[in-house]
Amino acid sequence: MASSTLLLIMIAVFLVLALLGLPIAISIGVASLGALLMQGDIPLTIMAQRMYSSVNSVTLMGIPFFMLVGNIMGRSGITARLIRFCNAIVGWMMGGLCYAATLAGMMLGAVSGSAPASTAVLSSVMVPKMEELGYKREFSSAIMVASGSIGIIIPPSMPMIVLGSLTGISVGKLFMGGVIPGIMIGLSFMIVSFFVCKTKGYGEAARVPFSMKELWESFKQAILPMIAPIIIMGGIMSGVFTATESAVVAVVYTLFLGVFIYRTIALQDLPKLFAEAMLMAANVMLIIAASSVFAWILQSNNFGQIIQSLFSGTLHSKILIMVIVNLIFFAGGFFLEGTAMQIMFIPILYPIVTLAGIDPVAFGVTVIVNIALGTITPPVAVCLYVASSSANVAVEKIIKEVIPYVIALAVDIVILILCPQLITFMAQFVS
Repeated sequence: MASSTLLLIMIAVFLVLALLGLPIAISIGVASLGALLMQGDIPLTIMAQRMYSSVNSVTLMGIPFFMLVGNIMGRSGITARLIRFCNAIVGWMMGGLCYAATLAGMMLGAVSGSAPASTAVLSSVMVPKMEELGYKREFSSAIMVASGSIGIIIPPSMPMIVLGSLTGISVGKLFMGGVIPGIMIGLSFMIVSFFVCKTKGYGEAARVPFSMKELWESFKQAILPMIAPIIIMGGIMSGVFTATESAVVAVVYTLFLGVFIYRTIALQDLPKLFAEAMLMAANVMLIIAASSVFAWILQSNNFGQIIQSLFSGTLHSKILIMVIVNLIFFAGGFFLEGTAMQIMFIPILYPIVTLAGIDPVAFGVTVIVNIALGTITPPVAVCLYVASSSANVAVEKIIKEVIPYVIALAVDIVILILCPQLITFMAQFVS
């Protein structure tokens, strides 16, 4: 069978299975297995070998630990403390709860590194509260979707860990490179919320007088959780521990807060917390493993040459290359989960980027921002479905409300392409 025909069949099988609602890992795995069977001359043991080798990585060890951090934060009450502090800062403004949600999403992302985890927590806590104060439930859910997506841009970030394992780019540099873009995107979401609230009249009745006492009390409750990102990034920048080790530090610190300081987690709760984190991490690892086989089949059947042909004659223009790269990830984000997309495209695109002299960290962070965009654009849109489930709102109702935030994030990507210094400035401080 011709390589092009094989690739078309494999991609078609994957898309059909994914659109039928099968889990991404299963869809990718079945499509890959079918392609190997059609080739006929490759032993199936190669599939098991590829899957094992893809997850046998020290760098990827950080993923289950950050999953555990997200669980601990939700169970320990850390999330509620951060949200209260954010609301004390901006809740007195018109539409203040919208800004508080976005600010809380940034803070949650600075500890857990997961977009779905941040979205789930924000949706369950903030949406009912906003509905009571006159915000439409679907609009509130859309804000949680957008705010949760920041969780993989603000360091630490699980997709950045995957990217580092695929390319050899310093995960610490990627983490630091995401600081300014994460803040910029958070501010752009707040601007969108301001204009929506202004247009539709949301939030005026929910305004409360600014209270220095509430700000101080909420700050005292939130100060210990806010120290966690400082410990993580400070340790990475100073070389005290690696990005992977920072995940373990985050687990120890948040667990210490929950068990000994706040006393909201009992020792008998730990087995369940660990089991839930293991199941979530296993899902991510299965996606990585299945995607590695899919990517290997693509590359061995000259898919890389097809992609590289898109760049013929463009190596003289760094901006044009970055535009093409981002368009590939933008289009892929509609149909592929972020981890799978990285494994399929990064090994092909990264050599082109480095050959053109593009800064690897700038490339990596813009890819992550595109993956964040993919978490809020259907049909995959993991954050969209998480918010729909947590807030009990139909997905189609949230989609309409989330469009302005999608546009804002797309504009942010353009800005990052044109001004990569927004990424590389902070990354230079990591050795």
